[in-house]
Amino acid sequence: MDAIRILIVDDEKVIRDGVERALAERDYVITKAESGERGIEIISAEGCDILLLDLMMPGIDGFAVLSWVKENRPAIEVIVITGFATVSKAVSAMKQGAFDFVGKPFTPDYIRIVVGKAVDKLRLQAEAEQLREERTLSLAAINQEQSRLKTVFGCMVEAVIITDREGVVVHHNPAAINILEIQTDPVVGKPLAASIKDGAAVEMVFEAIDGTQVVTREFAPGSISRRYLRAHCSPVRSSGGGILGSVTVFEDISTHKEIDRMKSDFVAMVAHELKAPLASIEQMIYALQVDCPYEALHSCNALHKRMIVRTRDLLQLIENLLNLSKLESGTVIFRLEPVRGHEILADIIDIVTPQAQSKGLQLDYKPCPHDWWINVDYDHLRTAFLNIISNAVKYTPEGGRIEIATSLAGGQACLVVRDSGIGIGKDDLPHIFDRFFRVKGKATRHITGSGLGLALVKSVVEAHNGYIDVQSEPGVGTAFSLHFPLAEVDAAAMEKLAAVE
Repeated sequence: MDAIRILIVDDEKVIRDGVERALAERDYVITKAESGERGIEIISAEGCDILLLDLMMPGIDGFAVLSWVKENRPAIEVIVITGFATVSKAVSAMKQGAFDFVGKPFTPDYIRIVVGKAVDKLRLQAEAEQLREERTLSLAAINQEQSRLKTVFGCMVEAVIITDREGVVVHHNPAAINILEIQTDPVVGKPLAASIKDGAAVEMVFEAIDGTQVVTREFAPGSISRRYLRAHCSPVRSSGGGILGSVTVFEDISTHKEIDRMKSDFVAMVAHELKAPLASIEQMIYALQVDCPYEALHSCNALHKRMIVRTRDLLQLIENLLNLSKLESGTVIFRLEPVRGHEILADIIDIVTPQAQSKGLQLDYKPCPHDWWINVDYDHLRTAFLNIISNAVKYTPEGGRIEIATSLAGGQACLVVRDSGIGIGKDDLPHIFDRFFRVKGKATRHITGSGLGLALVKSVVEAHNGYIDVQSEPGVGTAFSLHFPLAEVDAAAMEKLAAVE
């Protein structure tokens, strides 16, 4: 593969020069552009392999450049450069086809890691294309060409396995034995299932052959090997278009996964470090309010109340970050126990009622006439319910109405929270459970939030084998429905739990 061509498009010279210095030690051909217009001109005239693109630029912004690239030069891998304050924009860019994003400020090592991932992807694609270009050869001819392919395969760090359409291995490179930790000898001439015991990997090969399309899967350590692997399986076609077999490339992404884990650990560490001092500040402000006559005499209480509200907002953001980090890393231990559904809701309604009354909202709670139990982690589910009901209060204008109802059907308990708030547009509705996503508009401009609450709710609900549904209409209101399987609690256990309470 020829030298990788990288184009840096950013209106800030210091960013362009900083990225260039970070990549200077690599064998990259680097070009820079100070605007989106100039970037498009360079791509049109010279092309590039990787585009490092700033989103927020005057004139043609990064989104417009990204749209042009995906329409006219789709093979280019785009890495978005953005500030941490606009992470949601980077997420939107990735949904439009960007490969990854880098937040400002960044370190040279992180730039090199992200660009390296893009380079690895390009090389894999080039190698897969090279194999597909040989589709005119029959698999018998591929066997006869082993001497020629041996040099190519021997230099590859990725594991490569070639099978016929029956799943029998006809060729592999030396890296396959090491990365896949294959113990059988020989491998060639035997079904893939004899060397790789993981059924999902074998199924992937036949899915590519039968579906005539590229299949990509990830395999956690302990499934195929002790490494974290990403596999790309492509069908091999004859000159007439028939399927001859498959080529599977296994890439070791353990390092990338470790970097992702380190990022999650960093978020958790920062959140922990912020939480303690903020909680102390909140307590000190409260102490000033209740213990100092000067405060009431000089009308400082209103200011202190606003300070407490903002401090609690920060504490809630940190709590959401911590919970999401734990849920995504799989380190959350759910302590499941039978809990009376009405008990959780009564506690939450007591909390949100003062907030609703301060806005003149009518809060109606219509509980199911029957007692019902769910097997849950009380604290986590309480947080999810509180997020949903608090959102209803937050996004319902003064004088509005909120209805909370529960029902039982088909072994499921259902909680419905319906408001007469501002509603959600149909374009935004599919994204409301994405991290950091917030509906933008005049009606939400004055409402604070991190965009993490609903992502946390969805993770908690699904962790309890439940599901969540939402229906909304702008200007009319929104209804969230949360469904959970009922717990099987016998009468004796119910009496015992009630006695403890």
